[in-house]
Amino acid sequence: MSRKPKPTPEPIEGQERREVRTEAKKVRKRNHVLRILFVILLLLILLMSISYACVSFVNKAGRFTINLDPDAYNVGISISDTKDFKNPTIMLSGDPIENMDNITKEWILNHKSSSFYNPNDPTYRTFADVDNVDGSHNGQNYIAYTFYIKNTGKEKCGYNASLDILSSTKGTDDAMRVMVYYNGEPTVYGKTPREDNKHDKYAWFEIDKTFKDSKTVMEMSNRNFKVGDTDKFTVVLWLEGWDPECVNDILGGEAKLEMNFDAIKVDEKEV
Repeated sequence: MSRKPKPTPEPIEGQERREVRTEAKKVRKRNHVLRILFVILLLLILLMSISYACVSFVNKAGRFTINLDPDAYNVGISISDTKDFKNPTIMLSGDPIENMDNITKEWILNHKSSSFYNPNDPTYRTFADVDNVDGSHNGQNYIAYTFYIKNTGKEKCGYNASLDILSSTKGTDDAMRVMVYYNGEPTVYGKTPREDNKHDKYAWFEIDKTFKDSKTVMEMSNRNFKVGDTDKFTVVLWLEGWDPECVNDILGGEAKLEMNFDAIKVDEKEV
């Protein structure tokens, strides 16, 4: 006896519309979730980009920067990398060098007759000429930066300056030399040699004065900074190849320096 096929049930009135509405809600919910996920993804990419940019900036932050305390700026002191002060500021930053090899001070002149002549580096007749190029003027293996500080205020004031070692890895600062020109007069600073090298003449090679301490190259003050006065600085940094601390162990090391200025109040009668 054969079975009769069951008849297809008649659709219940309104059921089809409910199914369509239910399916539409699911689609809208899914699209809403996808939009949220897309926004989250964009935010994550943006956050990663910002983080990378910040890390990159920290790793390449000039190796040498100049900072003016805002309070000094407020009393009329400003800094600039050009003597005309067309763009006064409170912060300057030198170009970074990612792979600095050791040299010796004389190589900075880069005379064409020298066996160590580098066609990609600036050439100077004398060390006085190194002080005559504004802004960043690095060589391949040294940092050089010239800038100015000026009293553009309405009364005499003063300032303190310190050249600080922001960071140093692998003992890089042990072999470092920093030549600071102040209004044309250069002084070469170097770290006090370790006890086992104190009697080695090359440990003192090209050092006029030792670092003030382990974190400070030098400090100075100008307590007679009259209205309109301008002081000029040039900072040159290199790794001295003759120093016994200039060894393979410091390969891959880094040294970052910054020069900081802040204002000091002075008595008008003070000279």
